Amino acid sequence: MFYNTSRFPFVEKLEGNWASVLTEYILLKTGTIPYFEHDLYRGEWDVFPFIVFGDKDEDRCKLCPKTWELVKDIPGLTTASFSILRGSTDIHPHTGFTDKVLRCHLGLKIPHGCAIIVGDEPRRWQEGKCLIFDDTVEHSAYNKSDEERVVLLLDFNKDEVERTPREED
Repeated sequence: MFYNTSRFPFVEKLEGNWASVLTEYILLKTGTIPYFEHDLYRGEWDVFPFIVFGDKDEDRCKLCPKTWELVKDIPGLTTASFSILRGSTDIHPHTGFTDKVLRCHLGLKIPHGCAIIVGDEPRRWQEGKCLIFDDTVEHSAYNKSDEERVVLLLDFNKDEVERTPREED
């Protein structure tokens, strides 16, 4: 189940600054680590975590200060990381850990041959655009290209964001 991103006030700021987030990712020379649930995928899935289940990694945040500045005030932020699917990688169908959060992907580097399927609905990421979905719905993803697919992955407490009033234009 995908959500209309216009419901979430932080999306416009993320999408408006996606190029600086991509630049910070590109400038990283080290620091990505394999995703910890190795049985969840075939191929190479790496992450660069800023915050995981509420635990902030100060050193990583300092390496990407513009990215951290963009995400740190998202209400109910519990997870933030670069998620890198290397070429020829599949993430098997699975469900998330809790129904308390929604997941946001900001597309940064999206080659052809990449998609995510949530429930029975496939979507392609787009560079500079967010997808928001309920990750307790079974989902999978793939990168059939020879290039890496990179998104900024965010989990946020859906109740806190839904309570946040949207500013009038």
